[in-house]
Amino acid sequence: MIGGKGEDSCGKSGTGETPQKRKRRGGSPAARGKRSLARKLTAVSQAIHMSSFILFVRLSMGLI
Repeated sequence: MIGGKGEDSCGKSGTGETPQKRKRRGGSPAARGKRSLARKLTAVSQAIHMSSFILFVRLSMGLI
């Protein structure tokens, strides 16, 4: 592979964004805070869904 991990020969990742564009995306502190909060909320949501799934599997297998 010519590019780095997850990149093609032009340096683009699957997101359609070059490393240069990714570096430029800074914005105001408020905008960065909103992105950070969105990532945290996504992580919490995924954790809740996984916990619910595990509980469902345990209940359906009669382990609880």
